[in-house]
Amino acid sequence: MPSVGLAQSNSSEQALPAVTVSGAKSLPGNPNEVVTTGTKTDTPLRDIPAAVTVIPEEILREQGAIDMNYALQNSAGVQPQLAGGYGFANNYTIRGLAMRFLRDGYPDGPSQNGYYRTMYDVDRIEVLKGPGSALYGSGQPGGTVNIATKPPLSKFSAEVGAFGGSFGTWGTYVDVGGPVTSEVNARLIADYEKSDGYRGLGRDIREVSPSFNWAYDTNKSLTIKYDHRDINIVPDNYGIIFNNQGKIAGAPRDARYYSPFNDTRQLIDRVTVSHDWRIDPSLTMRTAFIYDERSLDMTRNAGGNGGNAANQMTGRNARTQSDDGHFILAQNELVWKTRTGPVDHTVLFGLEYSDTHINTARTGYNLPNILNINAPVVPETTLAGIPSVPAQGFNRVLKQEDFGVYLQDQLAFGEHFKLRGAVRTDHVKFSDVGTQGGAFRSIGNSPNLTSGSLGGVWQPTRSLSFYAGVSSSKFINVSTEPSALSADPESALQKEIGVKADFFEGKLNTNVSLFETERKNYYITLPGALSPTPDGRDKSRGVEFELSALPLPGWTILANFVLQNVEVESNALASNAIMGVNNRSIAGTRPAGVSRTGGRIWTTYDFQQQSLHGWGVGMGLTYKGDSYADTLNLYQVPSYVVLDAAIYYRQKKFDVTLNLRNLTDKTYYISPTFSGALPGDKRSAMVTARYRFN
Repeated sequence: MPSVGLAQSNSSEQALPAVTVSGAKSLPGNPNEVVTTGTKTDTPLRDIPAAVTVIPEEILREQGAIDMNYALQNSAGVQPQLAGGYGFANNYTIRGLAMRFLRDGYPDGPSQNGYYRTMYDVDRIEVLKGPGSALYGSGQPGGTVNIATKPPLSKFSAEVGAFGGSFGTWGTYVDVGGPVTSEVNARLIADYEKSDGYRGLGRDIREVSPSFNWAYDTNKSLTIKYDHRDINIVPDNYGIIFNNQGKIAGAPRDARYYSPFNDTRQLIDRVTVSHDWRIDPSLTMRTAFIYDERSLDMTRNAGGNGGNAANQMTGRNARTQSDDGHFILAQNELVWKTRTGPVDHTVLFGLEYSDTHINTARTGYNLPNILNINAPVVPETTLAGIPSVPAQGFNRVLKQEDFGVYLQDQLAFGEHFKLRGAVRTDHVKFSDVGTQGGAFRSIGNSPNLTSGSLGGVWQPTRSLSFYAGVSSSKFINVSTEPSALSADPESALQKEIGVKADFFEGKLNTNVSLFETERKNYYITLPGALSPTPDGRDKSRGVEFELSALPLPGWTILANFVLQNVEVESNALASNAIMGVNNRSIAGTRPAGVSRTGGRIWTTYDFQQQSLHGWGVGMGLTYKGDSYADTLNLYQVPSYVVLDAAIYYRQKKFDVTLNLRNLTDKTYYISPTFSGALPGDKRSAMVTARYRFN
């Protein structure tokens, strides 16, 4: 929730344990902080030969980050890709490439046609940069966002909160837990959130998440978590439309081009059962089973052209779609700590089975033109009476079975040199069967996917780590958004070097990394094409910088910055008739939605004077460079800088926070869509109050 407070982690069982710097606040990025993302074992950041960002709950609260878009601004190189989320689902690029989500280390649905994630049950967010297929299986090359949820509590704690602010936004939640018996700990988080939304993009969200941990033996425990989410969101994949000069139209920033009947509803029910067994001091085993049911019913706009010479928007259409899927995962992992001569080993061995089954049906409709993009009037109010277009529809069944085996060894050669190697192989059987555009077709394959990672760390001192690593990925995009699955997997390879350091007894932490990633054979749909083709090839190279600091008592600074050159290497041809471009190669262009530069600085100060005890202020600057909405780079989204602030009062039992967004009321655009750009919120405010009973 958007308020200031220390993260609460009073649990005997915690999926991703946190180590905090001494003092009143946790300072993320300390090399001694322990994470599991990227290794699946409890490993300090300094020992991981890859860049990992940690975003703790207390940072999310003081920034007022009630959604994932705002939270991930704290990680260098993570940029929103709303054209892949359409405003109702989280989707991003990391280092200019596609990414994936985990929840407590397990897959958490697709990025395309995924869902909108709230922050109520989030304990911390860990972002692994680059491919993670060596441990997590089929996945995108940009990186992995792992959401570590709040665990059951071993001591009684209760917290209630409420917030309200601009655009008719308000919500409330309760978070209560503690011991049920001497062996059983529990927790219940329930929340409700509602907003009319800027530009009418409202949301209505209900969630409940109970969890239990049963320590039925000294060395054995069983954890059960259940998540129910009912999410209703109005989507917009138009934003403000471009004109035929490649500029954003002169319409007001709150103009609407989307159909008034746009709506999405998602129901998610996910059960996670995990069993931990410490067989002996050097050997542990975790067994997990997940069953996840998801349904998505949506009516939204789909295609549409930028404005023509007469300032009309043509080619508009809409679709209704229904997805019903279930996802099963069974996993067993052994972690063995041993020693051979002078070398310490942490060996991870895992077996994993997953099954995906999705029924999806889509119906498409052509819509009337918008006659003036500078003063838009949306002509349709309902789909009633508008005939469907068979060529835009489908009725399909998507299936995937995956059996994976993986092995990792983390070697420590004394205190100064660490080595990590991992390899995974998956036998995958997938199919996409049904009608597309009225014609039956069947796609399927049974490939073996092998990926790996290798990296080393040199630590001349405990506070300084130099690292180098290489990692690869394989990915099959089992998503209902593309009109057909690719018969062949895409692949990627990343090379990275960097340095992690802390200075002044942990009061200054830095991480600098240089990277180069190549992505090949992914499916893209070019302008004017009806079906995607496996012509996608990108190369991303750049440098990232992250910093956290406590320069003076009470003063905290968090900063990140990325400078990257991401280029399309495909020689595929694309056209834009409105702009007068026909059959031009897209090689050398920048992928849609990707900026070369971006960064954020957030600073807070807790007043040290006794008379002002509990009061504090915060301020943040967010910067994103320009980007493009199309593969030909004809539609340019301008760069922006946005200023945010916070004022808070915090006591042991309660706190109150005022978060202010876009203080200068700047007109800016978060992300391109396909033929437009989505405006960021105008100046807004939100007040949050929380009370604790523990």
